[in-house]
Amino acid sequence: MSPRFLQIQNFPVLHWIFSSLIEDAVSICLIFPRILELFKILLDDALNASISLVHFSAVMDYSSGEASDISDSDIEDYEAKSYSHLTTRKLKVKISEGIYRCPFCLGKKKQDYQYKDLLQHATGVGASNNRRAKLKATHLALSKFLKNDLVDSAGPSLQLMVVEPPKPKEDKFVWPWMGVIVNIPTELVNGKYVGESGTRLKEQLSRFNPVKVHTLWTPRGHTGTAIVDFNKDWIGFKDAMAFENHFESERFGKKDWYRSTHHQFDIYGWIAKADDYESVGPIGEHLRKNGDLKTVSDLSNEEHRKKDKLVANLANEIEVKNKHLHELEFKYNQTSLSLDNMMAEKDRLQQAHNRGNLLI
Repeated sequence: MSPRFLQIQNFPVLHWIFSSLIEDAVSICLIFPRILELFKILLDDALNASISLVHFSAVMDYSSGEASDISDSDIEDYEAKSYSHLTTRKLKVKISEGIYRCPFCLGKKKQDYQYKDLLQHATGVGASNNRRAKLKATHLALSKFLKNDLVDSAGPSLQLMVVEPPKPKEDKFVWPWMGVIVNIPTELVNGKYVGESGTRLKEQLSRFNPVKVHTLWTPRGHTGTAIVDFNKDWIGFKDAMAFENHFESERFGKKDWYRSTHHQFDIYGWIAKADDYESVGPIGEHLRKNGDLKTVSDLSNEEHRKKDKLVANLANEIEVKNKHLHELEFKYNQTSLSLDNMMAEKDRLQQAHNRGNLLI
């Protein structure tokens, strides 16, 4: 034992203090690993808390905005914003293996969905007409995220359910809208067949507002068939469909014509479609010569493109005219300023002249 320690022993108070320090040092050394472990746990909790705060902040962006909805025209943009937050994982959807939650319904719905149930929830809310626009946009984004980004994690058995059924094939109509008439009564006169004229047929079909009726002829005469032209717009399409529906209701439609081998003595009619356009004979030849095949979607999209082009042209024209107007305004200001300067100079010269006369 060192002499210094012996000296300390001679003083009870110092001996007690020194002994306590030694005991504390030994205790600290014994619990130091535990302190490090607790410190590591605290760091992990802090990191998780910061990650949760980011998620909470992203969720609050949506929750705080529920009171202020968006318009229907903004749904697409808000859906894209919400989808971006989902793909960047600002919003958490997958909790654990096979367990998912809706990040837009926190506190309102259950949060232990299976993949198919959450997809059904997102799709249903997104397609609902009774939901607010913002809620529809966020759930459309969630549905898209589930189908595009989480489908692999749903397992092979669930991947089949997100495959959308093929869309039904659209009918192709002859454009401009046309109708087909068959079984027009004819008779043989002087070696050729003759029948009712297009003008007469147009009068009979006047309720459908036909533009013109073309009777079809061959070297042998009237074929007993005709093509009806309708207006080249959606009103014309409505008239053409009414034309077809009338003949169908009277059992003189297209199916009735091809189904029966013994036709009644009356005309049959229908709206011209792809099979008529591609048929062999006078009907197909006339349709191919005077029309094209288009779906209703084709015509609608084409109409939208024309409108967009018209709006763009008008906007460009307005911009050019505004530029010209600004140039004229600038020239006017320059001229006005020059005229003001000239008038001021005139007044100055006049005043000088008057003063000169007074001196004389």
